[in-house]
Amino acid sequence: MSRLPDWLHPWRWYAAAVIIEALYRHLIMGETAREIGMRFGRSPDYPEWRSLQRWRGQLLVSPTLWGWLGLRLGIGSAAKSRNEGRVHLIRFFGEMHIQLESAVKRAGELSTAVGGTLRGLVHNRRQAWPLVQFRPGMFQRPDSGQPSITLPTEKDAGRDPPT
Repeated sequence: MSRLPDWLHPWRWYAAAVIIEALYRHLIMGETAREIGMRFGRSPDYPEWRSLQRWRGQLLVSPTLWGWLGLRLGIGSAAKSRNEGRVHLIRFFGEMHIQLESAVKRAGELSTAVGGTLRGLVHNRRQAWPLVQFRPGMFQRPDSGQPSITLPTEKDAGRDPPT
């Protein structure tokens, strides 16, 4: 089990604020993949940056890329175009109370706001959800006739070996 800092997005090579800034530059400001890639340390020899397209499509729908916010913000499917990606990103910024004009100008504010969206989350390899909420069906009482489930504690690891 690991506890990640708020700025680090699970299972991503780039920090959360980098992902959002790259999407902002690509979808809102219209910068090219080469320009954005060079800003974040990629070689200018690569005119394409497939991560931008993947992030655009996954934003607010992928369980590990703010997917837990998607349904609340009215987004149920991946962005298939730059215009759809722009809509998703604008809704995400609205959730963070960030104005589009100041998003990149005040990078510290953006980084703090993005980190705030990741604060208090629990992740597994498939999903992320707020720590303060139990996942649906996570702790169900067994039906009558079924043995009860013993959860491990610090003093007792339970009766079965770890799986």
